Amino acid sequence: MAPVYRALAEHPLFSPVLVSTGQHTDLLRTALEAFGLGPDHELKVMTPAQSLAATTARILDRFAPLLEELKPAAVLVQGDTTTALAAGLTAFYGRVPVGHIEAGLRTFDFNNPFPEEANRQLVDRISRWCFAPTPEARDHLLAERIPAERVHVTGNTGIDGLLWTLERVGPTPSVEPFVLVTLHRRESFGEPLRDILLGMLDFLTETPEARVVWPVHPNPAVAATARAVLGEHRRVTVMPPEEYSTFAGLMAACRVILTDSGGIQEEAPSLGKRVLIARETTERPEAVNTGQNRLIGRDRTRVAMELTRAWTEPVYAGPVPASNPYGDGYASRRLVDILAADLS
Repeated sequence: MAPVYRALAEHPLFSPVLVSTGQHTDLLRTALEAFGLGPDHELKVMTPAQSLAATTARILDRFAPLLEELKPAAVLVQGDTTTALAAGLTAFYGRVPVGHIEAGLRTFDFNNPFPEEANRQLVDRISRWCFAPTPEARDHLLAERIPAERVHVTGNTGIDGLLWTLERVGPTPSVEPFVLVTLHRRESFGEPLRDILLGMLDFLTETPEARVVWPVHPNPAVAATARAVLGEHRRVTVMPPEEYSTFAGLMAACRVILTDSGGIQEEAPSLGKRVLIARETTERPEAVNTGQNRLIGRDRTRVAMELTRAWTEPVYAGPVPASNPYGDGYASRRLVDILAADLS
């Protein structure tokens, strides 16, 4: 969302206002600092061990009076989080037009990912603007009978953010012998996550020159499994979530990425990285179809085998940004131009 905010701020028609619900506050802070941004309003909805239902209810309750105060021309939400659903629903109830950034992604399985698949489908239904990152995402929306005039292919704004950041970080670093890991999906909690990590350890046993770097998601369920399975393994570096420009540097420097993150599936192809997706399905099949990413599941043996396979493949040595089916770095400008044409 940061490059969208910047594009709105540069346009003479708009005065963007950035609202944080408080869901994953630390992650938001580390992401926005790289862009010199901070929230204009913070709803502070989170409490310890809060349920999805309680989070949704608190966002509805606290965002509604802010909308009444601000009276915005539109509310933009991004992705498939509880924040995106609840904020979009609040705006819909308040008769404020909703724009859904990253619309049309689908697995058609409400359990994978849970609750994200339901969130994004629901947001698309109530949005005036569905900003689809790819033609395939657009086709999903049209097949669901969302009117064509509400659907716009823009590319993914996350690619804008990555390329903007890399320009400021400086030259792309040399590739180093480590696997970058990010794992946080709710449907992987427990035994599936344990199996992924055991497969990763099997790979490390067979590949003595390899290391793992893992910025661990703050969810306690992830951290607990990481401690239980990895212990103090000398070739696994576990760290808190990194500031975005630092994380972009890690993506650029790693040899292989093991992840269940949607954003990294989109960003890494721009860096020519091999991405192994530790999930049973993905709503981002475009790079899987081109062979840039691989869907490997969560089975211990398969994870170890695919890590070994990717590790032994040649390292990408071409230009950066590499070809990326998810975007070219201009999605935010396209999106803002569409809004300006509709709202002027």
